[in-house]
Formats: sequence, structure tokens, C-alpha cells
Amino acid sequence: MNALGQLINSDLVSIRSIAFASELFLSTVLAFTAMQCTVSAAEQPATPEVLQSETFVGKAKASYIAAKKLPEICAKLFCYCGCDETDNHKTLLDCFTSEHGVDCSICQDEALIAYKMKQEGKTLAQIQQVIDQKFVADYNGIFEKPSEALLAYRKQRAWTPTPAEAQTENRVGRSGSDEKKEEKTKAGSCCGGH
Repeated sequence: MNALGQLINSDLVSIRSIAFASELFLSTVLAFTAMQCTVSAAEQPATPEVLQSETFVGKAKASYIAAKKLPEICAKLFCYCGCDETDNHKTLLDCFTSEHGVDCSICQDEALIAYKMKQEGKTLAQIQQVIDQKFVADYNGIFEKPSEALLAYRKQRAWTPTPAEAQTENRVGRSGSDEKKEEKTKAGSCCGGH
């Protein structure tokens, strides 16, 4: 074989070696990336599934549909019906992963407000602010102090109240009637008989 043939032959071997090494490297990177994605997905808590709305009617059905369409928003809203105390709920989403939201007008109203505002292009912070300000007085009128779930929510929510708004939020146990408190206690549930 002449010198030119040997050079071409050695260049082909080098090119094949580089191609093989590149292919091996690429497949290793892809395998590692796939493994990382699987691990990352496994580490993230799964969003609970909202119940199907087919068996519900009226406002209950509409609110379950709304919660199903935006579970990521409902998971970042606090439910002011009192289910944090009576049912150990942490977010509004919890109300719609069971039949709790069927009979509760506060749960339903919050989900429907969130859905309407999201359709209008409002941000999470705007949605949280409207819901917090609309429902906090009723919650404060029923419970003596904020629950652990409410305090945790306030630490992570996307909006910051003004000093006046914060003062209103913290008026726990002053704005509601004793009748409301007694109703909740007798019912053994936040919404009466779940």
C-alpha cells in the first residue's frame, strides 16, 4: 500500500474511532438524562386527582370542573371554609379530591372565582389576594386562631398584604357570630355534615 493509501486508511480509522466515541458519549448522556428525569419526577409529589364531575349538578359540578382545569392554582389557594381544622385539608385542591366540595359553597365559590380570574389572565398573586380578602373575615369569625395550614399558606403565598390588610387578616375570632361557631361545632364539620 502506498503512502497515500496508508494515510487515507489511518484517517478512516480515526474518523470511525471519533464517530464511535461520539456515539458512545451521546448515548451515555441521553441515558443519564433520562435517568435524571425519572428520578426528578419520582421526587416530586404527585398532584392529587380531582374527582370526576359527572355525578354532580349545578354549582357543584361547575366547581369540580374548574378545579380539574386548574389543579396547580387550587393547590396554591387556602380554603376558608374551615376544612383545615375539620378535615385536615391544606389547600383548596384537597376539597375537590373528595366529595367535600359538593356541599360547600365556600369551596365552590373559591374554585369558580379562581377559574374566572385565570380565564381573564390574572396572575396567581391576584387570584390569591381576591380570595384571601373575600373569605378571611368569615374564617376569622369562626376560629379562635389561625390554623397551622393557614399560617403555612401565608408564608408561601404569592402576594404580600399591606399593613392594613395584614391587620384585617389577623382579626381572628372577632368578626363572626357565636351562632356560626356553634353551627360548625354541632355539625362536626366545616360545611355541615360531610
